[in-house]
Amino acid sequence: MLEVVGERVGGWCGGVRESSSLRQVARARRRQNPDVYAKLDNELATRASSLYRLKEGPQVPPPQPETRPPAGLACSRCAPLSRDSWKDPKTEELGSVINILNIGRQTFANGGVVSRYLCDLAQCVHLIKYDYKDVLPSVMKDEHFQRAIEDTTREELKTTANGKHAGEKTYASVRKRVEAHAMKVLQDISSSMSNNVLRLVAWLCHKAVRRIAGGGCGTRSACVERLRRAKAAGLPLVFVPLHRSHFDYILVTFTLYLTGLRPPLVAAGDNMRIPFFGWFLRCCGAFFIRRRVDGSEYHGDPVYKSALRAYILNSLSANNNLEFFIEGGRTRTGKPQLPKAGILSVILDAYLDGTIDDALLVPVTLNYDRLVDGNFVREQLGMPKQMETFWSAFRGIWRTLNTNHGSIRVDFNQPISLKELVTSFQKYNYLKAPVEMPLTPLNNNLAVNLDRQILYNHSHSSLFGADVSTEQKMMVEAIGRHLVYDAAQSTALMCTNVVSYVLLTEQRKGCSLSVLQASVEARGRALKLAGRDLGYTGDSHLVVKRALDTLGAALVRGAGAGGAGAAREVRAAGAVPAALELAYYANALVAHYAASAVLATALESIVHNKNTEEVTVRHSELMEAALQLSEILSQEFILCAPCTRIEERLLEALRELISQEILVETQTPDVLQEQRWSQKFARTFDDEDDDRPDPTRLIKYKLSKTPEAIAERRRLLQTIRPLLEAYSATCRGLRDAPQKELVGSTLDSLLESFAQNKMIYGEAVSTDAIKNCLRLLRQWGVIEMYTDNRERKVRICPLYKNKSNIDDICANIHKFNIDTPLLK
Repeated sequence: MLEVVGERVGGWCGGVRESSSLRQVARARRRQNPDVYAKLDNELATRASSLYRLKEGPQVPPPQPETRPPAGLACSRCAPLSRDSWKDPKTEELGSVINILNIGRQTFANGGVVSRYLCDLAQCVHLIKYDYKDVLPSVMKDEHFQRAIEDTTREELKTTANGKHAGEKTYASVRKRVEAHAMKVLQDISSSMSNNVLRLVAWLCHKAVRRIAGGGCGTRSACVERLRRAKAAGLPLVFVPLHRSHFDYILVTFTLYLTGLRPPLVAAGDNMRIPFFGWFLRCCGAFFIRRRVDGSEYHGDPVYKSALRAYILNSLSANNNLEFFIEGGRTRTGKPQLPKAGILSVILDAYLDGTIDDALLVPVTLNYDRLVDGNFVREQLGMPKQMETFWSAFRGIWRTLNTNHGSIRVDFNQPISLKELVTSFQKYNYLKAPVEMPLTPLNNNLAVNLDRQILYNHSHSSLFGADVSTEQKMMVEAIGRHLVYDAAQSTALMCTNVVSYVLLTEQRKGCSLSVLQASVEARGRALKLAGRDLGYTGDSHLVVKRALDTLGAALVRGAGAGGAGAAREVRAAGAVPAALELAYYANALVAHYAASAVLATALESIVHNKNTEEVTVRHSELMEAALQLSEILSQEFILCAPCTRIEERLLEALRELISQEILVETQTPDVLQEQRWSQKFARTFDDEDDDRPDPTRLIKYKLSKTPEAIAERRRLLQTIRPLLEAYSATCRGLRDAPQKELVGSTLDSLLESFAQNKMIYGEAVSTDAIKNCLRLLRQWGVIEMYTDNRERKVRICPLYKNKSNIDDICANIHKFNIDTPLLK
């Protein structure tokens, strides 16, 4: 058959009639057109070799998208049902991130010409239209609101009866005036959500975010699916974001709206109620609340408190979602702040009295490669906060639109049932035990008292009623701290966070670009192993280049400079403003390493006074010092969720130091390793069995002398050292004075020490750290704060007027701010 075909082909080709096969004909044609057939031969050879490699060579799988560890899961101790309820059991969570700016392009990619070129506009036009009911009539009929109006009317009548014009005002006229005031309060609070304005703002946000965020705005796809499944349960969603920027107000609503979820009503500070922009925020769902509702003689207003409470509860009853920033204002330091539980207390109170059956709390985290609002250096240096005005907002928006801020991440944790949280916290007896006295330095039983006393000292809110028990206040505080802790742990860490932390700790003295790249890569691997989500991908040299370009030459010396590449030296800028701004980005990692840093600093305070070559530290001695330092920094960090004992978290950090061979265990009791650790953990939960001998009494640790261990100890020491410098300076300058004057003099002292090179940490010059130290001393009973003629003042308590007494108290802070050779 082949010969027949060959003869026929030869006849068709012509000129080679004697050929008897196809191969001969091909050779003849090759001689006539050598260039063409040489090219065909090369193509056939290439194909043959490629097929051979595919068949015989090793099988290389196609590149897969990078997977991230599951983040934002509910606590397995407090909310096991919520942890398992909102996940899709049929699909595995890979942690994939979607860019919400590309949703419209993907949806309308196969549409008409107009849809393809105007995909953002097409998506905004097709967004779901929601029905937002006006709740003001319901609020006016609310029983608590009407009772507050009545009580205020009677109080004013009593005041009038004691005045000079007692008979000039009647009940009706006073009642009418109080009702007018109440209606004005409600109108100032209420939002006016508009679907048309929402669509317009969504389209404007597409354009704005594409301009300011070159890396896009990402969110986890699994987060969106969880929220959709949770919304189907029919319960209101209460979003609880950490607050970094004024842009947060719009960004959370923008993300939810584009992903097909109902935009929430947002609690915004009344400082944002500025002309035009305030109207836009109100139409996007913002309702405005006062920064302070109570706490001084001129902020109390029972009508306002009842109006706000009634507005929130009626909004939830109308099937609206809710959003409020649990930290209150924006963080000025980059660290998560302690919760302000005012609105949370309203929601919990509504659940406890049966007004609502349940609510789903959703911690939300936002992070930016570079902060959209600029920086908070002026405020950290003691300058007053600038009030927002129309022109300042306009200038800020114009400046923002002309700056590339890198990437943005908006992530939502698993929805957590409020009912489940309340039930769980009622089981933790160590949080409910009575508290006889506030925190005091050198407490003999910190391991037992520290957890509940921290909650007791922070459990206050301006929206609590007069009849609220201490236990309920502590429960609100515990739930608030849990939400902040969960959100902080699931925050995506951007490349600027990691690079800033490395420059301020591991490479504070400067290094070459190649060393910086290696350090950033190693730190990223360690964070991944710890379960943290990194908001960046790519090779280390590209990651570092992007971070340095984003931070700029004003913050990092050598950033953006030309030269010999790896030989170029890079270091943090030496000026105080630059150090403060760089610390803002680094503090996202400082909060992550806080527990390990506390343990390493406590260890250094013990070994510093021992001059022997082989230094050993007892377990009990180390834990006692670490608990004391945890108490000192209780205003700065939430070391663990309230369902976990602080001692348990420190034990976990101790295990990490041992696994990294920073500490070596030299002597153990006569029990198995697993049994010994289980006994230590059981002891943290068993407070009744005090007669049982402590199984850790014979455990000792020895410091490792390897260069890696010394470098790790130095890194952990420098993680919280700036805070201790600020606390020590505050204690040295303590006196009776207005708080503003005291903070200013402490800042001057720190600036002078920095200028004279006595203190190298420019980020220690921080107003927030000084104020937190004053709050700690007030909790210890060393000072008291009071308001005189609308000015906040500090007064040393009589017991500590004696210099030796106050020196003894301040020594508890100074001993951790040791001058160790490790930092030289």
